[in-house]
Amino acid sequence: MEQNAPILGSSPFQVTNRQVLAIAIPMTLAYLTTPLLGLVDTAIIGRFGDASLLGGLAAGAMVFNVVFTTFNFLRSSTTGLVAQAFGRHDATEERAVFWRAFVIAAMSGLALVALTPLIVTIGNGSSARNQV
Repeated sequence: MEQNAPILGSSPFQVTNRQVLAIAIPMTLAYLTTPLLGLVDTAIIGRFGDASLLGGLAAGAMVFNVVFTTFNFLRSSTTGLVAQAFGRHDATEERAVFWRAFVIAAMSGLALVALTPLIVTIGNGSSARNQV
C-alpha cells in the first residue's frame, strides 16, 4: 500500500546506515550485558567449589532476571513514545514521557526496596522447610 499524503505533524528525513548503527550497536551491547553478568558470577562462585553456592546464585539470578525482564516494558515504551514526540518536534511531550517513566521507575524501585524484608522472609521460610 502506497502512502501519498504525509502523516500529520511529521517531516521527511533521511536515515543513513551510520545513524542506524549508532543506535543499534549500543542497544545490542546493552542486551548482552545481562547474560555476561550471570556468566561472570558463575565463574567467580564456581571457583569456590561449593555446589550449594552455585544453586543459590542460580536462584538469585532467576529472581533478578524476572524483575529485570518485567521492567523492560518501561524502557521499550519510553523509547518509542519519545521517538514519536521527537519526530513531531514536540519537546514538551518528550519531557512529559521522560518524567512519567522516571516516576514509574522510582516508585517501582522504592516498592522493591520496601518489600525486600518480606521477600527475604519468604525466601528464608522456604529454605527452612526444605531443610526439615
